[in-house]
Amino acid sequence: MDIAAVKKPTDFLPPLLSKKFNITDVNQDALKWNKEWEAAIASSTAADVLKEISHFLDDSFFTPDNIEFFHRDLRGVQGHVAEILRSLFNKGHFDTIWLLLNVAEQRRHILEGLKGASEAPTFWGQDCRAFCPEVTVSNFLTQGGKGFVDFLTRVLEITESSTKPAFLPNSWWEQASDLPNPWWGQASDVSPRKEISQSTKLSFEVATINRNKFIGKWHFVMSSVLSIVRDIADRSEGMKGVLHIMENTEGYIARSLAEVKTTLRDKPLIRCENCMKTPEDIGQGVRFMVCSVCKTKLKFEVHYCSQSCQRDHWSVHKKACGKKKVTRGLSGTKGDSLWAFSDSDPVANLLRNLPERFTLRDIGVNPCKGKRSPAAERQAVMLEADKDADYFLFTASGERVRFVIDDRGAKMIFRTNRGVAMMQPTDTASASALGEYMLRLMSKYPGLSRDIILKQLCAEYGDDITEDIVQLERQSQERGTGTFIEFFLKDWSKVFGNFSWLALL
Repeated sequence: MDIAAVKKPTDFLPPLLSKKFNITDVNQDALKWNKEWEAAIASSTAADVLKEISHFLDDSFFTPDNIEFFHRDLRGVQGHVAEILRSLFNKGHFDTIWLLLNVAEQRRHILEGLKGASEAPTFWGQDCRAFCPEVTVSNFLTQGGKGFVDFLTRVLEITESSTKPAFLPNSWWEQASDLPNPWWGQASDVSPRKEISQSTKLSFEVATINRNKFIGKWHFVMSSVLSIVRDIADRSEGMKGVLHIMENTEGYIARSLAEVKTTLRDKPLIRCENCMKTPEDIGQGVRFMVCSVCKTKLKFEVHYCSQSCQRDHWSVHKKACGKKKVTRGLSGTKGDSLWAFSDSDPVANLLRNLPERFTLRDIGVNPCKGKRSPAAERQAVMLEADKDADYFLFTASGERVRFVIDDRGAKMIFRTNRGVAMMQPTDTASASALGEYMLRLMSKYPGLSRDIILKQLCAEYGDDITEDIVQLERQSQERGTGTFIEFFLKDWSKVFGNFSWLALL
């Protein structure tokens, strides 16, 4: 079959679904257009969609030759898409760059991909979006953008694993057909199927092909990926900070920051102010209440899981009710300045457990998970006794030298690494960062030298620490920057901005 025999969708298939749902023109308002499509998909079933797009089709509309050609065409472009994605993941650090982008930039690229896919030549045009319930901005922005990386990885795995046309499985979509499907058995919510006409079967198969063209080819996947690659090549304003990190590190800082972003919460948790449970802790069907007085007078929400918990907490809440915006600041809630961080994050928990009014001196030495060397144990005892000191160094004669950092940001990073080093003595990465920083600042201090400081650190953390520090220094020299601690603090702020809690320290 010649491609010229296949007419463009605009020649014979009107925009049925977009017209039915009164979808805004994407060129007028992309955000509104996306919101309307997501609402339309959520309110529809796959059977509804297939029935709607089949209105103008009869049994002779598609022939077996058409289907064969569509399969070959789809497989050809899928191979090309897989090749590009594999290259980006293996050589271009694409996933790291994407995760480091801020949410506004990520949303813009996804919308560019959706817009490109909707304007691409498929039989049903932008109506093909209704075949793809998993292709939503909200899905792709979860976990700091990891939802998008996971989706691309899934597309890559499926397209690389077959020499035939690969169809991205989706149980919602597959409910519209009774055709045999290798993924059908995985759909737990599929109702018994009735026999349908040959034209409907062919329509479903062509729609499934167009669904996968909408996702892959030079449609959603490639339009969104090219939007990102174009910004990298042009060094756009939204990409500059990310490229700075990628180009000025060996990659571990960038990857670490990207991984941290995937663990951050997308929004604050809701917890009962009395029993501290979340809706997930209690179970499905629970509906949390809010204090109506605080909501009306202060536009502020204090949550309770039941009237019983609200009554039990009244003796505490009544002092501020309707007067001040006060909560317990429970972990992960809006009242927790570190709500985005997981409850299991050791650094976040360290900061959460500090007194309400605190300074950096309150960031002490973490409990040890293992066994410290005698020298490290002595260091820990001295630091707990003198909370204003950041570290203690010793001259050759054993004279004690208090090391105190003035810069607030550097002090926070140093003390955080110090806590990890004291908590996990066998992990020398944090201890190496401490050593590099102190060697840079204290090697020429009276009574101290590089050899004296390294000898002390070896006694505290083991002989391997010297090699680790030298390697860290070499990396810093190649970057042409300061120490790891200085560099990390600078680039952390470029990616995440100035955290509110940093200003408190």
